[in-house]
Amino acid sequence: MNLILRKLYLSIGLGAAVFLGFSIYVDAELLFQAFGRFEWSAGLVALALAAVNYLARFLRWHLYLRHLKTILPTMENFRIFLSGLALSVTPGKVGELFKAYLVRKSSDAPIGLGISAVFAERLTDFISLLLISVVGIYALEEGVYTLVFVAVGASGLLLILFIPGAIPLVLDVLVRIPRLHCVIHPARDAYVNAKRLLSPYQLLKGLSIGVVAWLAECVGFFYVLSGFGADVDVSAATFIYAFATIFGALTLLPGGIGTTEGSMTGLLVLGGVPVADAAAATFVIRVCTLWFAVAIGAVVLLTTGSGEEVDELESA
Repeated sequence: MNLILRKLYLSIGLGAAVFLGFSIYVDAELLFQAFGRFEWSAGLVALALAAVNYLARFLRWHLYLRHLKTILPTMENFRIFLSGLALSVTPGKVGELFKAYLVRKSSDAPIGLGISAVFAERLTDFISLLLISVVGIYALEEGVYTLVFVAVGASGLLLILFIPGAIPLVLDVLVRIPRLHCVIHPARDAYVNAKRLLSPYQLLKGLSIGVVAWLAECVGFFYVLSGFGADVDVSAATFIYAFATIFGALTLLPGGIGTTEGSMTGLLVLGGVPVADAAAATFVIRVCTLWFAVAIGAVVLLTTGSGEEVDELESA
């Protein structure tokens, strides 16, 4: 597990560097004064709403696997889901592949099946955040072009996925490349199963759960801002959180570290929030969402058999 832990430590170090950089830019004294004014009960509300997000996304993950005829005990599947939370912040998104590996190990299902469930998760998360952003876009007239770009990209991906023969044709070409031969078969399985998970009814169900999950964290952000006394209504807070999360994901950095914080703080300042309060609120909500998830996942990795399974994946 040493390689995975090193990657996790690297991401934690990057997060700490971002906080240090913001402290220098904003003025550490003003930043800590803002923390001193914060009503910490609002942070507890944000933590509770973040937990709602994780539970809703686990429900969707569980339903996806059941729809693919992979029946795992609920607690075993919950362990798999939580283990992925810790590793989703590592470079290369190792956690996503780790969940697919654990599904195969626990059920003997093809690894492509787990990959398809992960793909459906990420796509429905992306579209859910996009829908939430569109609802709140009039609160702050920023980010329109990025949201249009994301909408076109998500629509194009769904279109390509469902054009008969498009993906199989690409895979037939890639299978001729020697080094890619070993991954083409899992990719075919993932494609077939992803189409099942993204059929109109399943897509609507996944998006409904995704919207509820991410709205919970958006409302948590609103409570954090209220804890700092910021005059930001819930629609503006929803747009800022959803947009910053999308923007961070587009950078492909682990957890969007740095870019999510920067865009969130910038949008708050544009909305009239003092820069010290904006930076402090950003760091509180990231601790309550991203780093809370990493902490939960890390506990699962260290106290269950997941750590040994990480070692197996590393040596594979």
